[in-house]
Amino acid sequence: MNNNYNNGYNNGYPNNGYNGSYPNSGFSGYENNGYNGGYTNLGYQNGGYGTQPYSSGATSMTVGDFARKVYAWMFLGLGITFAIGIFLLINAEMTAAFIVEHLEVYYILALVEVALVFILGFFVKSMPSSVCLVIFIAYSALNGLTIAPSLIIFGAESAFMAFAATACIFGGMSIYGMLTKKDLSSLGTILFFGLLGLIVFSCIAMFFNMPLNDLIISLVGIALFVGFTAYDTQKIKKYYNNLQFSDELLQRSAIIAALDLYLDFINLFLYILRLFARSRN
Repeated sequence: MNNNYNNGYNNGYPNNGYNGSYPNSGFSGYENNGYNGGYTNLGYQNGGYGTQPYSSGATSMTVGDFARKVYAWMFLGLGITFAIGIFLLINAEMTAAFIVEHLEVYYILALVEVALVFILGFFVKSMPSSVCLVIFIAYSALNGLTIAPSLIIFGAESAFMAFAATACIFGGMSIYGMLTKKDLSSLGTILFFGLLGLIVFSCIAMFFNMPLNDLIISLVGIALFVGFTAYDTQKIKKYYNNLQFSDELLQRSAIIAALDLYLDFINLFLYILRLFARSRN
């Protein structure tokens, strides 16, 4: 079974769609560029709601309450994702057999994930906060299914070390982003184009297998999402300042901000996991 798994898996999903491109250029690139680097610049964070007739008076929510809600949703999403991923890792043989026999299912799941992010990104203004939350939870669950192959390939030990390192780095940059008095708004453009460059380089690297490609991609990816973490954390206060006239809009923006940070954590984890696995090999 292991030989069949390796041949079927390595010749199909990881090289063509998941492991060869997910953390670097394929789906992960979409998560970070299409949503995290793109949607938040479409007007929502910059006061896209600010001039619309949604006002229901001053909110009863403080900025501290809002930040706690953002992190509560983020931790909920991460908990769902890693609970599913760990379950599939524990049952690695069953998961591997399913992937080999039903490879197309993973491609479908990836497409559904993309669709959910687009729905949440482009229709958030018209959807109730409860619907936004359901979509976010569904996305987190699907992501647990699609990152499971990476956990299996790189191993439980590397995954645990990568998670611990990610938690420390993410926590430190979140604290910095929340407490710094420096305006990080200009950092968004740099991160966005840096991510585009990484995606292009990752696509080229798939066709030219040079020894340092993997190392460069991992290090640049880590640097970018360290920056995204601080940038997206600081946006929490901007969301609150722009939307504090409406509890409903704050509820929606809390889910959007949680998704931003969730994506930062997941992608930082995947790049660190790749780096740790490379160093061990």
